[in-house]
Parts: sequence; C-alpha cells; structure tokens
Amino acid sequence: MSKRAGWISAGVIASLVAGGAVYATTSNSDSHGTVIRVVDGDTVDLEIAGEQTRVRLLNIDTPETVDPDKAVECMGPEATDYLERLLKPGEKVDLEYDIEREDRYGRTLAGVYKDDVFVNSAIAAAGLGVAMKYEPNVKFYDEVLAAEQKAVDAGEGLFDPSVECTIPAQLDEADTALSEVSSLPADSIEEAESFMGEAAAAVGVGLAVKSALNKAKSATHPVTHALMSGRYASDISRLSTRIDDIKQLEAFHKEQRAELVEQEKQRKEAERKKKEAEAKAKKEAEAAAQRAAEQQAAAKAAQKAQQKRYSAPKSYSKPRTQPKKSTPKKSSYSNYTGPRCYAPGGKTWKPC
Repeated sequence: MSKRAGWISAGVIASLVAGGAVYATTSNSDSHGTVIRVVDGDTVDLEIAGEQTRVRLLNIDTPETVDPDKAVECMGPEATDYLERLLKPGEKVDLEYDIEREDRYGRTLAGVYKDDVFVNSAIAAAGLGVAMKYEPNVKFYDEVLAAEQKAVDAGEGLFDPSVECTIPAQLDEADTALSEVSSLPADSIEEAESFMGEAAAAVGVGLAVKSALNKAKSATHPVTHALMSGRYASDISRLSTRIDDIKQLEAFHKEQRAELVEQEKQRKEAERKKKEAEAKAKKEAEAAAQRAAEQQAAAKAAQKAQQKRYSAPKSYSKPRTQPKKSTPKKSSYSNYTGPRCYAPGGKTWKPC
C-alpha cells in the first residue's frame, strides 16, 4: 500500500461536492490492481476489482508510439520499455485518484504506485515524459514536474543532448554550426567565398532544425510540442534570431566578396595599363635606338663618301718628291780659251 494513499474506509464509494467540482473517492476494491500488460509509456492495463481496466497515468505524458494517427516521437519506444521493466505482468500496484476518474476515451485516470515507487514521477525522473496538467486533475503535477526537472539537470532521456532526436541535440547541432561561421573581414576573394559557404551551410542546418521542430504539433507530437512551447521556447526563439544574424553575416561576406572582386578587377586593369605603357615605352625606345643607329650609319657613309671624293687617285697616292736640282756639269773644256756657244739658259756651253 502506498504511504501517500489516503483511502476512504473499505466499501465506501461516494462523491463529495466541493466548489462545484465532483471529487471521486475510492474503495479498497479499486485502490489496488494487478498488471496485465503495458500499452505504452504512460498507459497500462490492470485488473481492478476483477475487471480489466485501462489506466492512464495522471499528470505525465510520454512520447507517442502506438497511436496510428501520430508519428512515433523521440524516446517513445524507450518510455514504453522503461514502463515494461517497471511494471511486469502479475505485479501488484496501488492506485490513487484525483477529481475526474475517467478521460474522454473511457480510460481510468490515476497515480500508480509500485511498493514505494511513484510510477508517474519515476517516468519523468528518467527523462521519458513531461509533466502535464489535465484540468481539473492537477494533484500529481508538482511532484511530476519536480521529477522532470531532475531529468533536465541530469541530461536524461528527452533532455540528453547526445541523443540525436532530442530537442537539446538538435539545438546543439544548430548552435555549433552557427557558431563556426567567421565574422572576420575576408582578406581575399577565396576567403570571402569560404565564409559565404560556411554561413550558407550553417543557415541550412539552423533552418532544417527549426523546420523539424516546427512540424511538432500538439495533435501529432504532443510531448515535443509541449517542450517547444515550454522549456525550450526561449532557445528556439534565440535560434531564429541567430539564423537571421548569420543570414546578415552571409550578406556581409557577399558584399565583401563583390568589393574584393572589384578591387582585383581594378588591380588587373592597372597592371594591364602598366604593362601596355612599359611595352609602348620599350617599343619607342627600340625605335629611337634604331633611328639613331640608322642616322649614325648614314653619317658614317656620308663621311666615307666625302673622304673618297676628295682623296687622291690610288696611283698618285705616294707623296711627290722634289725634282733634283741639276748641277752644271763641269766643263771638260776647262783649258779652252776660244769662243763659247752657250746652251739656252746660259748655264752650259761648248766651244764654237
């Protein structure tokens, strides 16, 4: 018998009206049960007072596994396995009820105890369910919520960031991708393109996580939706803000790339003009040198021609020698005293 159960005396079944609400009471016959089988993480079939009764655990909701209209939620199978290990067929349990005894599906609503273990909160403490209020039944809510917080603090089950399908794992994946994007100015076109690629990839991861989480609707993914709108609402809001920030950073890198491309274009144009100017200057220098060489050659040819025109013939190239002065031959007529007949010029004579 659970120490928490405050049972009314045996055989008494009554309804106490308080403030307009009908409070259900129990008798010994329906305060105990025997496990027949576990249906899912928060539902079990019990034999109560000789009848098979489907019991829905109060103020705890575990991920869906058996509803054909709902997707199997993260940690749903694990929640079912946990309850199967906890409540084996044939084991005895105690039950405690709240204001309303049945839900709209005809399931009995109760807190379930096995020995001194409160099963409802044990599931939450394992991180396999979340605390839920089912108005007006809130009797076990605070205790289940406290157990859930222990799981959050310990990172168990639905709150384990190492389990890929959990919300913390998905948020961590997005956070890691978004945190790796550089916000530094790029020094080159290649670096800017690399930053753009990183930003685009990170935004893709963030949007994928956000999209996956947004698919969790209350009607199809009740536990995930509850966590998103409760414990992780602010984290998901921050994720949206960070995605927008990275989009702006991606745009910044894109603008920076455009500036670098323009700078590179201007640099190449300046380099092209410089090369053209250098080539033109070289060509002009070569042309000037050619003209100078031609002028020098022409001058040499003209000088040579002039020298040739004014130089003596080759046969008279030897310098002329002065004619030797003839000395009058000594007359062989030194002893001649007769008349003399002089040759023209009067320098030589002979006897007449």
